[in-house]
Amino acid sequence: MIVGIVLTAILMCFLIAFPRHLKPVVVGLAIVWACTASWVLFDWLRSGERVEAIIATASFDPSCTDAAAPIRLSFQNTNDVAVRRLTYTLEGFQPAFRASVSFDPYQVSERRLEPHETYAACRPFRLRNNENVDARTLEWRVTVNSAEFE
Repeated sequence: MIVGIVLTAILMCFLIAFPRHLKPVVVGLAIVWACTASWVLFDWLRSGERVEAIIATASFDPSCTDAAAPIRLSFQNTNDVAVRRLTYTLEGFQPAFRASVSFDPYQVSERRLEPHETYAACRPFRLRNNENVDARTLEWRVTVNSAEFE
């Protein structure tokens, strides 16, 4: 956005200073705008591919020491760059049902993941609508929503 404001200010200055040379200025600015838009699109696509390359798993783990945090989450960074921070959603489903009984959206992991590193930790969960189910019987899914890369 700042780039757009600066480019617009430059265009206005050139319009005032050189009204007869408008065509080359507009063509030059159009090239700069096209390059900027291409870079933003490329970066957006690359970021999406990198997020998809983070392998996340969740399961009930009786070896977790804290009884209040029995779900083991695992994140594997298969990228060639480090992950500074990631946001994920943890869901627990009863077998053969589509609606989740446990839903924790947009949880944040501040743990830095180096390239090709795996990190696992035990996490708590929250049941929806005062459900009364055993965490051992649920099918756990974790979805990486976003990530910040180095």
